[in-house]
Amino acid sequence: MSFSAIADINRIPYGDPHFANIRERGSIYVDKTKLIYKIASQCAPLFFSRPRRFGKSLLINTLHCLFSSGLKYFQGLDIEKTWQDKNYKVVHLDFSAIGEKTPSEFKRALGDTIIEEFDVKGVVAQYDEMGVRDPDRIFNEIARKLTNNSVVLLIDEYDAPITHHLDKPDELEEMISLLNSFYATVKQYTGKFRLIFITGVTRTSHISIFSAFNNILDISLDEEFNTLLGFTQDDLIRYFDVYVEKAALDLKIPKSEVYYRLEKYYDGFQFSLDAKETVYNPWSILSFFKRTNKGFQDYWFNSGGVSSIIMQYLKASDSFDLMNYDDREIYVNKDELTDRYEITNIPREILLYQTGYLTIRKITDNTARLEFSNAEVENSLLRLYLRSNNFKTPPITKIKIDEIYQEIDKKNILSIVSIFNDILNDCVSILSKIFQDERSVRDIIYAALPQYIYLQKIKERETLKGFSDLELLTQKTHMVIEFKRTTPTKDAASALQEAIQQIQRKNYGAGAYHHLELFRVAMVISTEEKAILPEFCKEVL
Repeated sequence: MSFSAIADINRIPYGDPHFANIRERGSIYVDKTKLIYKIASQCAPLFFSRPRRFGKSLLINTLHCLFSSGLKYFQGLDIEKTWQDKNYKVVHLDFSAIGEKTPSEFKRALGDTIIEEFDVKGVVAQYDEMGVRDPDRIFNEIARKLTNNSVVLLIDEYDAPITHHLDKPDELEEMISLLNSFYATVKQYTGKFRLIFITGVTRTSHISIFSAFNNILDISLDEEFNTLLGFTQDDLIRYFDVYVEKAALDLKIPKSEVYYRLEKYYDGFQFSLDAKETVYNPWSILSFFKRTNKGFQDYWFNSGGVSSIIMQYLKASDSFDLMNYDDREIYVNKDELTDRYEITNIPREILLYQTGYLTIRKITDNTARLEFSNAEVENSLLRLYLRSNNFKTPPITKIKIDEIYQEIDKKNILSIVSIFNDILNDCVSILSKIFQDERSVRDIIYAALPQYIYLQKIKERETLKGFSDLELLTQKTHMVIEFKRTTPTKDAASALQEAIQQIQRKNYGAGAYHHLELFRVAMVISTEEKAILPEFCKEVL
């Protein structure tokens, strides 16, 4: 069998949330059914939250297939050895599909969906109330006729109708009232359901799944379900090693380097304080393997991709700031991670955690540090920060940025610095404090630079002696940059000398890419002039 046949990109289950399709086509399915068995064996209502693009819809659909069709699509998977339950009627309510509607439209759409899912179209007329099919009346009429433990209820993205109306207070209040009434109705008939499983992004105190369902079990932060969605390092090696090998050939870099960059860009998500492993974002990994020749893109951000709740918060609040450059380390108590907040008043750091921009790292039994899980999400937040503040790169600057790889190959320091300064001028307010922190300047430049076959970017590459600031790789050149900034007690010449000595002492870039020409540059940032000083930028041999 040829290598191309083994690494068949058609087997990548890209963007398909339908479990049966994945199995019937012979696409790769990373077997999570040991954990799915633990969920499906529960009887109490369950709640499970994860950020967008982590596979919640595929999980819901997998449960749908299991309960409705038994083991028909599960041959060869772990659950085949243990599952012995019968088949059930499954009702699947996907709130993401109707969440953007107005409250009156949502009410009718939910009523229609309930009728369709329960398959009671023949008795629709009796549920009409002044032309609007009331979901509470419909659900009540249907559910009271059910026998106990006879139906599985799956609710996907329960909070979508709320987050889509954050910037419209009147509609938000009405939507909250509609949902509270609906969940209270569902609660009356909990005993009719074999399983109630609800997914979402946020944990909100406004919505009564957490009050009406006083027995709902939130498994979002449970250690055993930390890896339920997302791929572990072992998953990556077991299921996708041939695609890593293909990427190495496409990108003309060693296979070990592909693994290193995949971990740097897409790994690092942790959903339990006591987790033993981190996970990769599945959307980003599958997107990468689908088009390895494109390099390490920000697939999560580019997938339509900004979390809707973040965008609605930005619209609804003038004071909601995505990022405070003076606050790089955020510590929270364990209770803050599990608390339920008013949807209009979720603390910034908790919202960024719930939506996947920050992840948790255990400090003590009751304390966690929130940090970026990987380079992709940090870059995504930087890009969102620039977008939300209306910082736009003019076409002429974009052209220069797209061609920067040519200047790197020429070792043209002045041109490279000029492009960096154009980025800073375009993207940074005159009132910005980022020039008080060289890392923030680096991050803005990093976010603005493209990632494609002719230019790859890495920041804070770990070496035995430390972390480099920024590395840019063309197909010919490996450029390493160390930034230092001036301070009231450090002039430009001193800053330059400090940067040079750090590159030499830590030997940044040495031996990393033997096939590329090494080009190391020390750059000085002027706090007063709010620019990189071209006359104080020097190649380090």
